[in-house]
Amino acid sequence: MKHPTSHLPSLFLLALLARTLALGQPGVELADTTRFVWERYAGNPVFPAVPGTWMESQTANPDLLLNGETYYLYFRAQRGGHDRIGVATVPREKFDGVTWTVAPEPIIDVGEPGSWDEKHALDPAAILHDGKVFLYYTGSSPREDRSVCLAVSDDGIHFKKYERNPVVVGGAPEVVYRDSTFYLYFWKAVPGKKGFQIHYATSRDGYAYSEPAQSLALPVGGEGSWDSFTVETPRVFKENGLYYMVYCGSDRHKDYPFSAGLATSTDLVHWTKYAGNPIFHRGEAGQWDEGAIWFTTVEKINGRYYMWYEGYGGGTARTEPYGSYLKGGKSQVGMATMAAPYFYVK
Repeated sequence: MKHPTSHLPSLFLLALLARTLALGQPGVELADTTRFVWERYAGNPVFPAVPGTWMESQTANPDLLLNGETYYLYFRAQRGGHDRIGVATVPREKFDGVTWTVAPEPIIDVGEPGSWDEKHALDPAAILHDGKVFLYYTGSSPREDRSVCLAVSDDGIHFKKYERNPVVVGGAPEVVYRDSTFYLYFWKAVPGKKGFQIHYATSRDGYAYSEPAQSLALPVGGEGSWDSFTVETPRVFKENGLYYMVYCGSDRHKDYPFSAGLATSTDLVHWTKYAGNPIFHRGEAGQWDEGAIWFTTVEKINGRYYMWYEGYGGGTARTEPYGSYLKGGKSQVGMATMAAPYFYVK
């Protein structure tokens, strides 16, 4: 777009401001005039809790995978006090973000007594590699509250758990494959605090992982920032050579984030937080997602950005962390979309 010459001073100041904000982000140009507006789907939640099914108590933790000509959306749900992982599918040509066929039963169940996932199997993160689906998830057991486990499938539906689980100790995994290497992200406790921050480990085969000496990928923010207490539940996608990590954070709660932010990277190791964070927030009072949000899963499809996320609301969710959890309040999976030429930075 061309501008009259009388506006050159103000345009110069805008450019100078953008360049200043982008310090520490080589090759990254921040948005200036583009408006980024998320629109929540009017029919949310997309995956509501359904009485009488394995999804009767809640749904949560969405993760999207395109496998062939079919979209798979993995998520967890709860019944009888145990979290299990299920899947919903839709043919690529029929995709609209909200119309899915949900498998009638979970595809990954809790393990036997003594296993790493005997209490819960949750937080799925899937990737397609050599024709197989590697699905990492959080296992919970009396021996370890959170550990990252692995299950592998030939068809994206029928999974076999890795016999040497867990692959790392931590929670809320996300996985990316680049240059013959798996990058596995997960949360660990902030030393000396009760919140989380995001670490990473790498693998050549997707089974055996090692953490580098400096494994911290995304730390909590500085004092007074919106994510100064915890950063968690990362989701990563790639566009035009840049990796985008959308994550949730809080300045006061361990695992009850009000907002989501963005960080970018070119190498999956060094991440820079977006200067305009946060980019998305919990819903207004009285909405289904009024309490907190997690697992903000973004993908650009047919020229539009789609985000599926876990939202918690109901009961005292607005005023009390996990207030009336599963007793008037619950988590469910919803969706929001955004029309924009790029995702905040380019």
